[in-house]
Amino acid sequence: MIKPDIPQLDPMRLQVRKHALLNEIRPKPSRRWWRFTVPATALVAAVAVTLVLWTPANQDASASWTAEPRAPGDLAPVLADCVKTLDDHDARGEGERPNWLAPREVSVVDQRGEMTMVLFTGPQSEMLCLRTPKGVSMAGNGNAAGREPLGDRLFADFDPQLGIQDVNTRNSMNILTGRVSPKVGKVVIGTEDGLEVTATIGNGWVVAWWPSSGKQKYVKLYDGAGGVLQTSPIPVRVR
Repeated sequence: MIKPDIPQLDPMRLQVRKHALLNEIRPKPSRRWWRFTVPATALVAAVAVTLVLWTPANQDASASWTAEPRAPGDLAPVLADCVKTLDDHDARGEGERPNWLAPREVSVVDQRGEMTMVLFTGPQSEMLCLRTPKGVSMAGNGNAAGREPLGDRLFADFDPQLGIQDVNTRNSMNILTGRVSPKVGKVVIGTEDGLEVTATIGNGWVVAWWPSSGKQKYVKLYDGAGGVLQTSPIPVRVR
């Protein structure tokens, strides 16, 4: 029996590659968040996406997660941290960032346990700030040509979605952002592993996240009185 000669990967090269992909963001004491940037060529209808990976020192957000969002607390320190990150984005040279300035309109604030997400929107792009007491990071995407109008659709989600997994603990989370019609009063996201997550709605936008690797499967849309408007499979492309 002939065994194929399978080349072995050099551990040193793997370690160098790992450190090239995983870099600490704005260090704070006892915080171990990492930033991971996906090359623009790997995205559909997006130029840049930044993902946050959990580590064992930062599982509070997952442990305190709730399927229903809660009313946000004091937003002043949250917005200050997020705006600082947006300022850092804009301060980069054109070759170091996407070809748009960071959006500044606060459209949605989603609060679940220790995690606060703030969705900033603009004509060409959206940036989602993820903030816990242990750190802050940003996820963004956009299109220089602008976004397609929602039209008569009730809901449309963005592609790609954000799927995040800690390289050490294998803890996972998924984030969904999208747009919604004014006719919709409530959005519930169903996942492949059986979760039903109530999204936060604001100014025609929706945000939801859940601490599992199960991808979004369907969306239930309700009117303001609680009546079901539509149940649809996801993805429902937006661009």
